[in-house]
Amino acid sequence: MSKFKNDLKETEMKYFNLINRILDVIIEFDLDLNIIYINPQVYDISGYSSEELIGLSIQDFIHPKDLSRTKEAIKKAIKSGNTIYEELRIRHKEGQYITISVKGRLLEYKNEVKIVAVFRDITEETETQQKLKKSDKRYREIIENIEDGYFEVDLNGNYTYVNNYICKYLGISKEELIGNSYASYLDKDTIAEVFEIFNNVYRNDLPKGTFESQVIRNDGKKRIFEGTFYLKYDLSGRKVGFYGFTRDITEKKGAEEKLRQSEEKYREAYNRAELYKDLFYHDINNILSNIKLSIDLSEIYLNEPGRESEIKNLYEIIKKQFIRGTKLVANVHKLSHLDNLEKPLKSVDATKILKDAIKFINNNLQIRDININLDSFEKEIYIKGNELLIDVFDNLLINAVNYNDNPKVEILIKISKEVKKNKNYIKFEFIDNGIGIEDKKKKIIFQERFSAEKGSKGLGFGLTIVKKIIESYKGEIWVEDRVKGDYSKGSNFILLIPEAT
Repeated sequence: MSKFKNDLKETEMKYFNLINRILDVIIEFDLDLNIIYINPQVYDISGYSSEELIGLSIQDFIHPKDLSRTKEAIKKAIKSGNTIYEELRIRHKEGQYITISVKGRLLEYKNEVKIVAVFRDITEETETQQKLKKSDKRYREIIENIEDGYFEVDLNGNYTYVNNYICKYLGISKEELIGNSYASYLDKDTIAEVFEIFNNVYRNDLPKGTFESQVIRNDGKKRIFEGTFYLKYDLSGRKVGFYGFTRDITEKKGAEEKLRQSEEKYREAYNRAELYKDLFYHDINNILSNIKLSIDLSEIYLNEPGRESEIKNLYEIIKKQFIRGTKLVANVHKLSHLDNLEKPLKSVDATKILKDAIKFINNNLQIRDININLDSFEKEIYIKGNELLIDVFDNLLINAVNYNDNPKVEILIKISKEVKKNKNYIKFEFIDNGIGIEDKKKKIIFQERFSAEKGSKGLGFGLTIVKKIIESYKGEIWVEDRVKGDYSKGSNFILLIPEAT
């Protein structure tokens, strides 16, 4: 035998031994599907020895339901010369079927055409995949029917899965959502905040994150969602995205806001009632003290001849304090209802009401020398208000008298027109020669709390009522010095009230 033949024989034996030791099953069969060769590894997966199988047809071992498909695949491979790749079931010697994967192709050798294929047992792998599919199906069914939204997104924020809840509340189908970024459905004011929350969990490998966002439905309506999410990893431990749960809390947030407003409203009402009680007690106590002192002095003077003029003055003091008390009670009643009272606005003759207020002051405060001048551009001036305007004028005039230590009280009332932001106003200026108001107090004298600092003079609630009424007219009120830069020369209370059209 020549050296070339010996080398060929040696090479054939080497590859023959290698094939017989390879872990996969290698099989050769002819075009009639009869087995020509099969390596010994077939025993490990089928229970048959290679000797038992050679000469038999492979179709005798293929599961009946897989046979026609397998034969058709072999037929196409023979015709086209392409590789065969199939998964099918073959019968074990003990009767059960096992699943194998087959990869083979047509081969021509020594003028013979045959098919050489490699197959391996994938029964366990197939069963695992089926279990995973069943588990995944069961998991998906649960996810689809929970009362929360479930989502999965990749690292770019694109949806890879959403359940029915999210589709229902966004009004968008799964087909439209999958592949799109969650940011496409967030209110623009929410996007940056939500992104930072997700990014923080990603950067710091946090166990979970929570968020609250405003979502825009397909119909353009805004809804509020809250959610919890987690990092998603692949089998190698790499971060590949996020998954989480979310729910619509719009109604809940609305109810919470109403409850908060309600609690705040009643807390303010309680605090206001306590304040009114304290102020009322403070002022009524001063009034009663003045009345008692006047009565005590009157009793003394009644027994002393020639004291008639002093008794008359004491009578005027008692009368004044009675008026103060009456006005105080009226103010308390008005102020306690003013926040909840919505009186309609109408055209009101402001000059008539102002003249009534001046008459009231002149008739009831005769103990003081009072001179009130009215400077008006018209005899009749109409503003948009209501009957509460009399309380505005009364309180401003009474304060001008009570906060005045001069022998003669001078009050100038100027009425003019002013246009502000294309709106017509009537401007009222109450200019007095009283004690004036320091700059630091000018902005706080209209506040309820400031009333307690007024001492025994004044009505306590007057300016608070004035401000609330003017604001209900959509007007403005503020105070300036009568002589600019010198508050001690008196005050100028300025009102802007919308003109009636």
